[in-house]
Amino acid sequence: MEGNTNTVNNQEPQQTVQTGERTFTQDEVNRIVQERLARAKTTNEPDQRELDLQKRERALYVREAVANAGLDKELADEFAGLDKETVDKCLKIIAPYAQKMKEPILNAVGPTGGNGFKDDDIRRAMGLKV
Repeated sequence: MEGNTNTVNNQEPQQTVQTGERTFTQDEVNRIVQERLARAKTTNEPDQRELDLQKRERALYVREAVANAGLDKELADEFAGLDKETVDKCLKIIAPYAQKMKEPILNAVGPTGGNGFKDDDIRRAMGLKV
């Protein structure tokens, strides 16, 4: 029992963790846990290469989503830095308006014939043959 009891600076006995035949001191256990925690933290944090890859994937997704919505490909630059959900939500809002812009404008000049003038009067005013 004398060999298993070690004292720390404050004169309290250290706890020992026993695994199989080897006995670890509390300091050794703390060191092992700290090393494992440090490894776990570094593996969960993406490195710059991973961040660049994610950025390129988002840009590709945006270009494809804009093209699928039938919008001008230059619009994809405006969505830079947004996540997929936000891009989808924006495109869902914009798409109906963009579709309306593609439809032909009927009677863009205004009504004709209902303003009291006849085509002949308009042609004479413009200097055209009647």
